[in-house]
Amino acid sequence: MSQAGKLLTRLEKEDLRILMAIEIGMKKSEYVTIKDIKFYSRYPLPETLYRLKNVHKLGLTIRNSEEREVAYQINSIGYDVLALHTLVEKKIISQLGPLLGKGKESDVYSCIDDDDVIYALKIYRMGRRSFKNVRKLRNITGERTHLSWLYINRLAAKKEYNALKEIYKLGLKTPKPIGYNRHIIVMEYLRGKEIVYYKDIEKPEELFNEILFQMREIYKKSNLVHGDLGEFNIISDEDGNILIIDWLQSIPSDHPNALKILERDIQNICNYFHKKYRIEYNLKDILDSFTE
Repeated sequence: MSQAGKLLTRLEKEDLRILMAIEIGMKKSEYVTIKDIKFYSRYPLPETLYRLKNVHKLGLTIRNSEEREVAYQINSIGYDVLALHTLVEKKIISQLGPLLGKGKESDVYSCIDDDDVIYALKIYRMGRRSFKNVRKLRNITGERTHLSWLYINRLAAKKEYNALKEIYKLGLKTPKPIGYNRHIIVMEYLRGKEIVYYKDIEKPEELFNEILFQMREIYKKSNLVHGDLGEFNIISDEDGNILIIDWLQSIPSDHPNALKILERDIQNICNYFHKKYRIEYNLKDILDSFTE
């Protein structure tokens, strides 16, 4: 990601337009021919070839020369460049900061805007292994027949951003989503960490109740079930503010399996707090409070 930030300053608008042309073409095929890149960019052939040479030399594309026609696709750095460029152009961010955390499907960086306000920038990084699993999630991909891994990351970011927007409307103690583009989400920075990484919590029962409260509010008012909730995707700061993250597998509350999945989410949280902090619970009473 830091490499993409540095490369962005070396690119001209014509180079970015060529990358966008390849991006458009990748909606239909894995690799995009020079003929199609020329068509989507609206550049004459000499300019197309010149700009293709530039972006390829900078390591932003992958070239396929094995077929009858030479064709290109954007790599992950090229996609990062396009997303960062748009976020900067929209004045959502101005500078990228250091890496804050790294997960299986995403990385989180700090960033700032023109007023030096610090935000968290989450970038989806689903690889080929995750891609096979995500294709099964029809609530994300729909019935699309061609799906590049770049587009999967874009859909994932959009889904989580929309979920965070709905949650923020509830007035909970959660960071505000600021914006998103392609596979990147920008949100207010919560100076905390996943609850699994706390060796001890001063008032664990209060945190436990706050998590259940937020889950209940989100379920009743935003009609969302997380679908994969556990101690690894709840961030908390020292003041007890929390953020439930990773909404990729979320489903609406009217889904046929919503109650079953909700119960599993609640059970996961209860198990964690009981095992680590000896907090007692009644699963039936908790579940009833969600549905009453």
